[in-house]
Amino acid sequence: AHAAAGLNRYPDRDALALRADLAEYVRGDVPSGPPIDAARVWPANGSNEVMLQLMQAFGGPGRVALGFAPTYSMYPDYCRDTFTGYRTLARTADFRVDTAAAVAHVVAQQPDIILVAAPNNPTGTAIGLDDVDALCRASRGIVVVDEAYAEFRHPGTPSAIELLDEHPRLVVTRTMSKAFALAGGRLGYLVAAPAVVDAVQLVRLPYHLSAVTQEVARTALRHAPELLAAVASLRDERDKL
Repeated sequence: AHAAAGLNRYPDRDALALRADLAEYVRGDVPSGPPIDAARVWPANGSNEVMLQLMQAFGGPGRVALGFAPTYSMYPDYCRDTFTGYRTLARTADFRVDTAAAVAHVVAQQPDIILVAAPNNPTGTAIGLDDVDALCRASRGIVVVDEAYAEFRHPGTPSAIELLDEHPRLVVTRTMSKAFALAGGRLGYLVAAPAVVDAVQLVRLPYHLSAVTQEVARTALRHAPELLAAVASLRDERDKL
């Protein structure tokens, strides 16, 4: 109702209130991580648009993104839509990233963007912080850790957000589509250094998040305990399966 009363005006194109709420949520989810404020958070129309903006800012003609197959099927689509080359390295038989082989490839080829889903979609495989750290140290480009299913990780499994202070080119992407059951709300976000947030703001569309989307997402965050109540049972059923 609050958002509807102001629909005759354009929304806050910087989504400052929503970014502050997302930063507060991230601090609660990753209490051992670095200080997170609105300057380190950027929301968009699902994590799909977040990824597309990252490709627009850091990819493009003559640039290459590296993924680890099998993984999320839309990564090559984001690359195609931004004229970014896409290469993959095969995962091991148990669907893990072969870190030694990956680091060797990155050192030799220096892809502009590295894409790592954690947990991986569709295999559910985690990646350790040591492995993310090694990729960041080997790369001169950006390393994107896609944590779309972060809330479904086992208790005690760390988030790559914990490494942000050590690696200014590390980007962690998340979404409210999964754990919050808000896929129709279309709200994804990244957590990164303020310089990365500045870069994606250069390529955004004007008013890319409606006032209604921003208000729905803020309301969902205010009711996070209720909306996330099913995560533990879903995680248990997944492990049984």
